[in-house]
Amino acid sequence: MNIGEKFRQWPFEKHRLEAFSDGVFAIVMTILVLELKLPHIEHPENMQDVWLALASVKSVFFSWAVSFFFVALIWVHHHQIMKMAKGGDYGTTWINVILMFLICMLPFPTKMMGEYPTSDVIVMLWGLTFSVTTFVLTWLYYYNVKHYLSDKYDPVATMKNVRFSILGGPAIYLVAGLLAFVSVTISYVLYALVPLLYILPLDKERKNADGFHSNDEDL
Repeated sequence: MNIGEKFRQWPFEKHRLEAFSDGVFAIVMTILVLELKLPHIEHPENMQDVWLALASVKSVFFSWAVSFFFVALIWVHHHQIMKMAKGGDYGTTWINVILMFLICMLPFPTKMMGEYPTSDVIVMLWGLTFSVTTFVLTWLYYYNVKHYLSDKYDPVATMKNVRFSILGGPAIYLVAGLLAFVSVTISYVLYALVPLLYILPLDKERKNADGFHSNDEDL
């Protein structure tokens, strides 16, 4: 018996995992907004001074906005991934814990990129962090599809979407981060565009679930 089979011997209630995760997402999204600090305005009655002050925090606002919608996107897909699963075990739980660890860490690179928006190393680290986070989300996706996929979903089509996800978010964020050494502007554009590719979940329920039970070997 390998270690994966040992983890699957211990079931874990799916609704507990979802409730815990929702709490983490809510807290992290709240913490992210705390990075938005009011700029000092020397003469608030002067419109030019107001606009200049707001322009001085544009990089902080941009990093917050991209990070906020990224976390929201992860939350949406996490909900879909868990909805597709018939159950869970300690393998599901610990993959999810690793994902929550990475989600909780996101405010740190976000704050760094907001403070040092022209640093190619910091912009790259932001992309690397988000690449690893989306990879772990895809890992959770794969694990649930392989072991707990609901009969409402086509196992072959769903596993194809899993493979597409690996080549999607994780790879694009990694490439976007590395491109910071060429141009941080290119990285910023890619960071902003990636969430648009995943606004909707990849998988749809079959109209007529035929009771087909997938086999791990078939996937």
